[in-house]
Amino acid sequence: MGKTKRAQWALLGALLIGIILYGVYRGVPISQGGKDFASFAAGPLKGLEIAKEPIPQPPNSFAGPDGAPTQLSAFHGKVVLVNLWATWCAPCVTEMPTLAALQQGLGDKDFKVVAISVDKANEAEAAKKELADLSKGSLTFYHDPKMAIVYPLKARGFPTSILYDRQGKELARLAGEADWNSPEARALIQAAMEQ
Repeated sequence: MGKTKRAQWALLGALLIGIILYGVYRGVPISQGGKDFASFAAGPLKGLEIAKEPIPQPPNSFAGPDGAPTQLSAFHGKVVLVNLWATWCAPCVTEMPTLAALQQGLGDKDFKVVAISVDKANEAEAAKKELADLSKGSLTFYHDPKMAIVYPLKARGFPTSILYDRQGKELARLAGEADWNSPEARALIQAAMEQ
């Protein structure tokens, strides 16, 4: 094989490797707005899935604290951690105090935990009381008994937590129980708030 032929094969090989690497990095972006959110998918947040593209919030309504319909867009301007939960879900109940601690520690005009119960309509009062007990009153009760917001959010079970930026675009999600008061979780929320 001549030098020219080897050089052509080497160039072709390098080109193929470049195309493959480009496809891998393009298909799995790990950074949103300059922040490397993939680095948070470890320890207590090991199941964290980073949004490949900014996904807008669905416009569907759910019940607000007063029972009136509200939407996720009502929280634009804040970083929001939506938590889909139910009283019959043991992992949901276990993680709720950590969400409450996160809200107490970081919640203000820039961040809010929005805990949306999927309990049946006739169980709303019991769910509201349980949330108040679990969170020591630090979380507001939202309710979606018909799962009008759950299905468009494509939750794969309960609990599911979805992190949104100030414009209402999904940054990351975690299906399953997590310690939301861990240093890793707090660092994730801080990074989202700094965008």
